[in-house]
Amino acid sequence: MMKLTKYLVQWTKRVNIMTENSHNTNMTQKEMILLVLDGQQKINDRVDQLHEKVNTKISRSELSGWLVAVSALVVLVQAVM
Repeated sequence: MMKLTKYLVQWTKRVNIMTENSHNTNMTQKEMILLVLDGQQKINDRVDQLHEKVNTKISRSELSGWLVAVSALVVLVQAVM
């Protein structure tokens, strides 16, 4: 999450510099909007990657749920025997 935040801050600074110096770079508004949209697409791709990474890992609550289920099964088997 920190990398994404750092990337957003750098990207925002870059956009601010571009808007302040747009008359020096001879960029049209359309070109600037395309740069913003490209940056937004990169951010969306990064968020999707992080979302997939988080979803592949087991959460603490899921792990504790499985431990409770296995423990209940062990207790049940011991009670029957």
